[in-house]
Amino acid sequence: MTICPCCGAKFEGELSDGCASCGARAVGPPLARPERELPAYGHALTVVAAGLLLFLALAVAFVAALLQREALDLGPSALLRAAETAAWRLKWSALPAALLLTLLCQRLYARMRREPSRFVGHRHARAGLALTIAVAFALTTLIGITVPERLRMRELARRAAENAVLYETDLALARYRKRFGTYPSALEDLRRLEDPDGSVARLLARIEPGEYKPETDLASLSAGRAKARGRRRASALQRAGAGASDMTDEGIALTNYELVLPGRDKVLGTDDDLRIRDGVIAEGARPDAKSAATPNVVKVNGKR
Repeated sequence: MTICPCCGAKFEGELSDGCASCGARAVGPPLARPERELPAYGHALTVVAAGLLLFLALAVAFVAALLQREALDLGPSALLRAAETAAWRLKWSALPAALLLTLLCQRLYARMRREPSRFVGHRHARAGLALTIAVAFALTTLIGITVPERLRMRELARRAAENAVLYETDLALARYRKRFGTYPSALEDLRRLEDPDGSVARLLARIEPGEYKPETDLASLSAGRAKARGRRRASALQRAGAGASDMTDEGIALTNYELVLPGRDKVLGTDDDLRIRDGVIAEGARPDAKSAATPNVVKVNGKR
């Protein structure tokens, strides 16, 4: 059985008689190998090019990060920060390329070592491989150094966004108290405020899963002062168009509040709840519901 080197067909006979499928035939014996073969330089060139390309990418990113600073500082700490910034910018491009090129260059250099007579440029290949490994190691180390700090900054940004919601709610409650002389008995009453840009409606949609607790500080008011203040505020609220729902049964305005919002887990009543009381953000876990119970507790959905 003979296989034709031209078309791959199998046939019986010799190649000198010709292929039955394509008609090709042998015209002579195979050529002898040359006495001297030139060694190849492609492997060494590839390894060197890979190392130089990665090094240039890191160098350009480093110089760009250094020049983007307000004042050019060549101190050790400034250079380290610039290197960290450059490495972080290359985390999705140069770092994967560095890891893949490191594996490729190692295989090419291993083949050169197995057949040293067929390849030239062993010294250059070693230098290129070392440069590739060095760049990959530098990128990995610099990115690893920045990860804890960037996680801390992300956590600070998340907490700042949560605090912004709490402070925005406190501002809306302060506007309501300035307008009507009392805190609302339910957050839905904030819709009575002027809302030309829709900010109050968007705020109510964000804090809807929360729990709002208005209170009255009765200890600081005597009976006579409480009744007189209640009558004055009731008449003032009537002139301003306020309803009787913002007053307690005794006619005393609501003077304090507490707002509890669900934290990252989106579940109310857990340790990561967000809490603000009278404009001050509370730190720590949410207290037990029994110890936190106060008069005139009103939830956002209007259920007492």
